[in-house]
Amino acid sequence: MRSRDSTTHRIVVSVAMPILAVLAVMLIGCASNPQPMHSAAAVPASQGTVKATKGDNGNTIVDIRVKHLATPSKVAADATVYVVWIQPVNGAIQNVGAMVLDGNLDGTLNTVTPHARFKLTVTPEPGPAVAAPTHDPVFTADVERTE
Repeated sequence: MRSRDSTTHRIVVSVAMPILAVLAVMLIGCASNPQPMHSAAAVPASQGTVKATKGDNGNTIVDIRVKHLATPSKVAADATVYVVWIQPVNGAIQNVGAMVLDGNLDGTLNTVTPHARFKLTVTPEPGPAVAAPTHDPVFTADVERTE
């Protein structure tokens, strides 16, 4: 009886191990995939993602991509650009750059921050150098970087 149990155990292990290996690879791959940003009602057709990964120096590399976003002036009359904001946990909101849209209403912004967890916001603004948001966000996301 013992040899039958041993054979059954080897069969279960030989079948289970490849399945577990595939699941582990899938989980690791998913961890570095971009996460969707939440779009506002003012821009219902828009889509956005953010990917935050650990850089070689310990900072967080942030990759933001948007599609089908209305021109800023259609969302707020005085707006000329979209500004991306990062607000660390228990910290002040920071302007990390302007995102300009191309002719297809798609945009990207790549930036770096020392923070691993933060709220990301995209707002239409009258210029790229504003010190604080002046309009409601078109995108938001709670971000925690992958290691």
